[in-house]
Amino acid sequence: MLQGMRAGIQGWLGWALIILISIPFALWGIQEYLSPSRGVAVAEVNGVEISSLNFEQAVDQQKRQLRSMTQQADLSFMEAQIRKETLNRLIEQEVLMQTAINHGMRIGDMMLAKQIHQFPMFQQGGMFSQPIYEQALRSQGMNPSGFEVEMRRSLLVSQLQDGITNSAFISSAELTQRTQLEKQQRSVSYLTIPANRFTAQVVVDDAEINKYYQDHPDAFKTPEKVSLEYIEFSQEELAAAQAITEEHLKEQYKERLASFTTPGQWQAKHILIEVPQDASPEKLADAEKQANDILAKIKAQEKTFDESAKAFSADTSNKDKGGDLGWFGEGFMVKPFEEAIKSMKVGDISDKPVKTQFGFHIIQLVDAKPTITKPFESVRDELLKKVQTEEAEQAFYTHAEQMADLAFENPNSLQAIADTLKHPIKTTALFAKTETGEKDTFLSNRKVIESAFSEQVLENRYNSEVLELDKPQHVAVIRLKEHQPAQLRPLADVKEEIIAKLKQEKSTAEAEKLGKTLLADLQKGEAPDALFKKQDLQPQPAQWIERQNSRLGYPEIVREAFKMGHPTETKALYQGVSLNNGDYAIVILLAVKAGEIPAVVVENGKETANPEADRSKTQIKRALGDAGFKQIVAEMKVGTDVMVYQDRITDKVQ
Repeated sequence: MLQGMRAGIQGWLGWALIILISIPFALWGIQEYLSPSRGVAVAEVNGVEISSLNFEQAVDQQKRQLRSMTQQADLSFMEAQIRKETLNRLIEQEVLMQTAINHGMRIGDMMLAKQIHQFPMFQQGGMFSQPIYEQALRSQGMNPSGFEVEMRRSLLVSQLQDGITNSAFISSAELTQRTQLEKQQRSVSYLTIPANRFTAQVVVDDAEINKYYQDHPDAFKTPEKVSLEYIEFSQEELAAAQAITEEHLKEQYKERLASFTTPGQWQAKHILIEVPQDASPEKLADAEKQANDILAKIKAQEKTFDESAKAFSADTSNKDKGGDLGWFGEGFMVKPFEEAIKSMKVGDISDKPVKTQFGFHIIQLVDAKPTITKPFESVRDELLKKVQTEEAEQAFYTHAEQMADLAFENPNSLQAIADTLKHPIKTTALFAKTETGEKDTFLSNRKVIESAFSEQVLENRYNSEVLELDKPQHVAVIRLKEHQPAQLRPLADVKEEIIAKLKQEKSTAEAEKLGKTLLADLQKGEAPDALFKKQDLQPQPAQWIERQNSRLGYPEIVREAFKMGHPTETKALYQGVSLNNGDYAIVILLAVKAGEIPAVVVENGKETANPEADRSKTQIKRALGDAGFKQIVAEMKVGTDVMVYQDRITDKVQ
């Protein structure tokens, strides 16, 4: 009932801001200004378009995540894969969205409102503030109706996915079986045959060196390099140049007064005599009489307010707390209730029951905090920075649009941009495609590197498009200054490198040859100790390992050990495996035991539930749920009309 009274929840649109506020709004804005293909669809799902703009933004986001995870600067080798997977993901999201809507799933206002009220940027003094919320939207130039649509879409997809994933069921027998398999342990020994054992024995002649040099020219080329001319500017630079008069600053203070005001708050109790909205006049009169009778007894001190609330209030959310509503601010309660509160003094009980759409309320004002407004002088510096930033934002978009036009109209020079916008032309040193500059330098941005080696800049020698750099509201246009093609290094310079490579290959081959010979003898039944001693090899002591074991040091050995069958008590199993470092290993599997997770553990002499058992069950159910979800999505796509426009994608998805 209390939630229904709080009218302030109608400003729920800002939940979309919660998602998008972390992404600089200028990124969207610049794309809208500058992207030549923003209105072009790259795919359709049952007639609903996936725009080129959304696709390219999703690709960029995926690249940033991959670079963060892999520390791999150059992702050009997997460009096609990234674009293909990104497009497939966007298509799946649209399929899920349409499925949710077709099955009658909806996101209610209350769900969205709850999230808004909890978001700190919309709060003041720990309480949601409608004026601050609205100011936050305005300051970002956002369209509330657009965020409404996007947030509902996002929550619907999440709701559908969670519903499918969380519905996975696993029986006790299946759980035991999977636990036995996934937690299985194996007793493993191994010996390694080092490749460097043969390095001194192998010989490399000139013919082999020459052949390797001829067969692998790309391995011995100097990297292709370029240097650039570029013009860059940022909103931060423009902000410092904005001249704001004192008069204008005071006008802005008046317009933003809500941002510098801590709204008054009240703590109140109430007793609600509920009246249905379709109640007859007789029932309405009866309810009002009951409220007046209760109020009279409280005034006559026949009963306390708390006792009366517990006995008569229809608001079950607080009646047992004496009707305590806690602290609330302006806009949280329906208008008649709030107006009554504002007319009361601390300690007062309303003179008469207050009528709202919920019924009749008897109200007691427990405490109150006054509205406090910060004076202009105390917020002047803060306000100046905000106003400078906002005006610089407008100037930034104007500059960026002009830059895009000038770069296109004058494709063979940056001079027109420099002359018109008064920004200097800067240059870089030569760099390769695989290089990345120091942090926070111009060449630390992968968009710059990728654009520098693009067809438009490198082959056609045109100005680039406007590039959005990693920092918010920071853009640039580049063009080629110098190109240094890749060149084959002389054989004399790389001869020792080739010799070392060939020796490594031959040593690795010899190690594998010996390993396979020993493996064949072991599998024939020859005694391992004698075989190993003859070759001066010593196996490692046996140890029990699990599938996720990382202490062994060789993941290749762990993987191979769990591919092998089950040994007998008297006969071990043997298997060979090449290691990533060039060595060869023989894996010796001695025993296998089923995995288990005890339901209880003993701590300090007491049995307690084993938390690992619950975690394992949750993980297994989640894995089953994810697998089921992927299968259902695949089935959904089968009956969906999906059109992909390959010719509208810059780097075509294969």
